[in-house]
Amino acid sequence: MVLTSSQQALSLCATVLLDAGDRVFIEDPAYHGARRAFDAAGLESVPVPLDAQGIRIESLQNAAQSAKAIFLTPSHQFPTGATLALDRRLAIIEWAHRNQAWIIEDDYDSEFHYAGKPTACVQGLDAHDRTIYIGTFTKSMFPGLRIGYMVLPSQLVAPMTVARTLQDGHSASIPQLTLARFMEGGHFGSHVRTMRSVYAERRDALELLVRKQLADFVEPRVPNGGMQMPCVFVRDIPEREAIDTARRAGIDLLGLTPLHASSKHKAGFLMGFAAYAPKELEIAVKKLANVLRALDR
Repeated sequence: MVLTSSQQALSLCATVLLDAGDRVFIEDPAYHGARRAFDAAGLESVPVPLDAQGIRIESLQNAAQSAKAIFLTPSHQFPTGATLALDRRLAIIEWAHRNQAWIIEDDYDSEFHYAGKPTACVQGLDAHDRTIYIGTFTKSMFPGLRIGYMVLPSQLVAPMTVARTLQDGHSASIPQLTLARFMEGGHFGSHVRTMRSVYAERRDALELLVRKQLADFVEPRVPNGGMQMPCVFVRDIPEREAIDTARRAGIDLLGLTPLHASSKHKAGFLMGFAAYAPKELEIAVKKLANVLRALDR
């Protein structure tokens, strides 16, 4: 199903698959757009902790109460960048089958993986048809292209179509046709390969800059893919004040604390790198160093 955005897909999942008061497992930390969609639908979001290999299966299986759905960003977990291990993907599929629950898989920037081969998506591994796969061209192409999509189990096509029609009818035809021709001509694959190389270079440039200019203040958590890099404070710097001061200096950061449900986490921020050339990143990091230096006094 072609949609206007992945956020629309999340809203549809929240209202079509679940009823107000139902429980949905979410990663902790989690993508704030998903939490907002679930909150708006009156769902109870139940946070499940992560480690370096993604969501912790034992926490899922040992939960006092189960849930009717689970939300995942398995390729590059938002915001940590962790990739969900294959054995955990298979365990989640079996959990969903056993509990007749739904898996909502948001694969928002899986095209941009910089180390090794990407792991098969959950939807492709799921033989039980319990997974809704969400993708978007906003990340792989450009933000102004408002085209997202869902790959649905056959039994969900009719109810999702009805619900989507009530929202906005359909996505604009001309952008869809333009994108289809771009893909048919083989240009999309070429574009992704080119941008994967560009983004990997920008990620590496940002890592070097952070380690050189910001080492006294933060530690970078370098992701294997995606378009942003988490940085956690190694000094006692107030996160909210750092975010606000950086914004006044012309640097837009996303704080990590609002993305966590648990209080047991390190403060810090996300730095986007995909949209900026190395020289632009250098200028921004130097400004940020001045901001953090002033706050650390």
